This record gives sequence, structure tokens and C-alpha cells, in this order.
Amino acid sequence: MFGKKILSGFLILSAMSLVGASSAAAQATSQLDTVLQRGKVIVGTSSEAPPFGFVDANGNLVGFDVDIAKLIARSMFGGKENIEFVKQSFSSRWANIQSGKVDFGIQETTIYPDRLLNVAFTRPYQESGIVVVARTDSGVRKLGDLNDSKFTIANLTAPNEKDITERLFPQAKRLTFDNTAAEFAAVASKRATAMTVDYPIALYYTKSHQDMKVVGWVTDPTQNAIFLKQGDFKWWYYLDAMVAEMRGGSLFHQYSEIYKKWFGTEPANLNPEAAVLERLQSQSH
Repeated sequence: MFGKKILSGFLILSAMSLVGASSAAAQATSQLDTVLQRGKVIVGTSSEAPPFGFVDANGNLVGFDVDIAKLIARSMFGGKENIEFVKQSFSSRWANIQSGKVDFGIQETTIYPDRLLNVAFTRPYQESGIVVVARTDSGVRKLGDLNDSKFTIANLTAPNEKDITERLFPQAKRLTFDNTAAEFAAVASKRATAMTVDYPIALYYTKSHQDMKVVGWVTDPTQNAIFLKQGDFKWWYYLDAMVAEMRGGSLFHQYSEIYKKWFGTEPANLNPEAAVLERLQSQSH
């Protein structure tokens, strides 16, 4: 009887060990391994948010985020663009990550403390924040000039933009829109003098419209980053290292070309050594 109890206990312990080993093995399978075995990466992005992700006149998905995702895919698969895009709304991006529908998301997404509780972020691949864009013929030279009843400021329905305009420009008139394109149209048609907009979008619009300019920042700078499911260090480390290479390493030249294509200006090189070398080279000329 005593021997049977020992055997029974041994079998239970063995079963528990096997369960633990299986769990450990499951945890050891990174999404990076899954992606490489599959032979393509599945990326969630927007199809209605120019210049980040949108459908062009030929029906192709294009944009800054789309090009960055393609750069990652080419680096991952030896120059081949083995990538599949999932067009997703902003409201569905977290669910698609949690369910595994997409391997990672790149969608004009800002790092905020509350979001860190639900998803993992890489280091930022782009700086953002809210700025004011005004017509060049408006006579507005600094932010304080807009606090006047003769001016009208366009802003989005987002509560923070409404709060900004009410707090900084209480004397100005306001127009509220559901999307940035409508804001831009209001300023272009002179229905509005200026608009509040994300900094990268401001660069995109002012690149091709010389009658508009960035007047100044009205929030602290924020950071846009790639997001992915929590708990997979190997996958996170790979994507984070890719962003590091884009922002100041071996992929900076390619990243820079993509950035200039969409925003018309050079991105900041976040590699201190490269920045010092750049400065020394400019001084020698």
C-alpha cells in the first residue's frame, strides 16, 4: 500500500513536471520564430490616415508606416518584401495584437503610460505632438497672435485639441472637424486661419503647400512606436533593435529616404557617434 502511494505520488509529480516543461516550451516559442517559419510578417496598419497609411488613386496601400514596415520585412527576409498588411481601425488595433491576428502594429500610435499596461512598445520610430499650422498670409508670426477674435482655429473632435484651443486661444473663434483633411480644407479655403494638428501631419501638408507654415508647438513632444503583444522578449528585442538601426545605425540612410519622401525634411539621427561624425564632416568643408 505504501509503495503504491509512493508510485502514485511519483506519477503525479512526473505529470506536473511534464506540464511545466510543456508550458516552458510553449513560452520559448517566440513570435519571431513563427514569423520566420511562416515566411512572411503580418502587420496591422491604417488605410485611412495619410500620410501614415492610406489607399492611393491606384488602389494601393501606401504611407510612411507602410514603408517602414516594408523596410523591416526586407531586412528580415534578405531583401524580399514578404509582408501582408491587415487594414485595421484604431479601435481594433489592441484586439488584433492580443488575438494574434497581426504580428505587430505600426499605426501612428503614441506611447502613453496607460497603453503600456496592455501592449508592449519598441523605442520610438518618430516624434510627434500637437502643433499649430497657419496660413502664411494670415499675419500670424507666433502662437500668441492667434488669441484674437478676428482669427478662426480649426481643431479635431479629440478632447485634448478642444482643451488646447480653449485654453491658449480663448478669444479666437473655433471650427471643429472629424478628420484632418477637413481641417486642412478649411484653412486652405480661408474658412479658418490656422489648425491644430500632429507634427508629422503638419510636415506632410506644409511640404506641398507653401502657403502654410508651422507656427509652434502647443503640447510636449510625444513618441510614435511599433506595438506588439506583451511577454515575448525575443520578438520585442528584434523589433526594438530594428528601430534603433533605422534611427541611428545601418538602416538610417534608408529610413531617412522614407522620411524625406513623406515629410520633405531630414529626420533626426539618434546615434550620438554618427551625429558627432556628421558635425566634424560639415566643419571640414
